[in-house]
Amino acid sequence: MTNNVKIGGITVDADDPCARYAALAAAKASQSNEAITNQNGTTDRVGTPVSPSANVAFADTGVDYSALMRAPRQSVTIVEEFTGVTHHYVNAFFTGNSENNRLNGEVSGLTLVGEAYRRTAG
Repeated sequence: MTNNVKIGGITVDADDPCARYAALAAAKASQSNEAITNQNGTTDRVGTPVSPSANVAFADTGVDYSALMRAPRQSVTIVEEFTGVTHHYVNAFFTGNSENNRLNGEVSGLTLVGEAYRRTAG
């Protein structure tokens, strides 16, 4: 029996190890800094606000990536399988260009961007 879940409007089998495979690199800082050199030779920084984001990689299960990129904003929850840590992205959407590795079946190149982020311990 399948355990179907919806991710970005796409239904996948949550019990399928290939569908569950995912890597997550969460950016938790709310500001990005750039180093600058002032005219008097001193260094400083310029801060730019950034949205919460996560670079994601997952198994290619035949998802329609065009539909995923056009999907409306939605709250996304990602649970780390072995640690139980949960990442919550509010009003999120995908950016980037999907890169499909035909050798190992991995999809990368996508970033999940949300308006707010919350992490809960496992």
